[in-house]
Amino acid sequence: MLPVKEGQRLDNCPVARHNTTWITLAHEQICERTTPYEREVVERWWALPRFVCLPLVQGGWCQLLFAGRPGGSAGPDVRDAILRFLPHRCSPADVKNFGSAASEQVVGDVEFHVHISDWRVHQHEHDARYNSVLLHVVLLCDDTRPTRRQDGGVVPVCSLADVATGRHKRRDLPAITIQANTWPCQRQLSGLNIQAQERLLQRAGLLRFEEKSHKFLEDLHQGQPVPPDIDAYDVCLFLALAEGLGYGRDREIFRALGAHLLWKQVALPEPLGHKPLPAPLDRARLQVLSRLFARWRIPGIWHTLRACLLPVVAKSDKQLLADLRTCFGELGLSIARTDIVLCNVVLPFAYAIALLEQHTLLAERAQSLYLQHPGLPSNRITRSMCLQLGLDREPHGSCLQQGLHYIYQHTCREKLCSNCMLGIQRI
Repeated sequence: MLPVKEGQRLDNCPVARHNTTWITLAHEQICERTTPYEREVVERWWALPRFVCLPLVQGGWCQLLFAGRPGGSAGPDVRDAILRFLPHRCSPADVKNFGSAASEQVVGDVEFHVHISDWRVHQHEHDARYNSVLLHVVLLCDDTRPTRRQDGGVVPVCSLADVATGRHKRRDLPAITIQANTWPCQRQLSGLNIQAQERLLQRAGLLRFEEKSHKFLEDLHQGQPVPPDIDAYDVCLFLALAEGLGYGRDREIFRALGAHLLWKQVALPEPLGHKPLPAPLDRARLQVLSRLFARWRIPGIWHTLRACLLPVVAKSDKQLLADLRTCFGELGLSIARTDIVLCNVVLPFAYAIALLEQHTLLAERAQSLYLQHPGLPSNRITRSMCLQLGLDREPHGSCLQQGLHYIYQHTCREKLCSNCMLGIQRI
């Protein structure tokens, strides 16, 4: 008799196809796992209805206002979920009081495991990437000790084995349906044509551009210690470029390493994940940062980029963009990462310098290149915002994509619909 592997489908089992009795035996005793996979936790979480109240292992309740967005390969499983926690003294009958000051909504991350003990097995209590986790979602409660984060905070635990989700029926839980499933932004955008939608997103993208520029102005006015032979502009710009190379990775340590190149005596934070060596992608970008510092230090980082933005011979925006890409490409940076750095650092910084020096042409040039930039790589924020807004596709052009980031950061992350330029209500 051929053996049946754990979890093997019965219709792929040659013995089971010819023996009905054995099929039943295999289904009950051999082919089914006794311990569920983590994907079952994932499926149950995304099947939860909005406003459902989840019982907490420690007592009390947690109301799910927004399930969040899937996390990446490193860090928490869910990003930016919106929750409300009901104090221990309350009961499900008090769910209508969730809007009170005692139960304000909070935004944070969620981590999935089959067992509570998996949190310690995976050593999340020593990993700073999990300090934003607000809820630990499991199936099996095998550990009574508190779930603690690296910063010492205690994370509430919810067992989805106690929650009715689709085919996993256990017991009904209280929920309030105070709003239709359609978000205000979806209803408003559905009544606009493509041109009107793009105008809204362009406005949001320009607000993000100005926001970044004014942050550079603040940094320049505050000032920082300037190493010998380095311009004050270059200190501010170089730190921003270092952080820009770390977007989507470990931004804090990239910026700290940039500061180390400037001032040498700078304490470095513990790398996320406590890895002894950087990943190949991080190593390649750090090499770019080192080459940038070595090659552009003389005549200066800003001087090098300013010459591309304000050439002696007049050039089109397309030619100027190509020159900027060449500058970073010669350092070994990819076009995709170069474009991210240009739209998030170089052009807003140039606009800030133009405001500081009252340089009209430089201001117009920086904003024009930003508006004309063809587009940035898709990321989790732009994809989730397109889904949130009900858009058929990601908008074309970096300014519009940055508009999605602006709306997400200022209102959509916390679902503050009453403050959103695209919506009129608060959940």
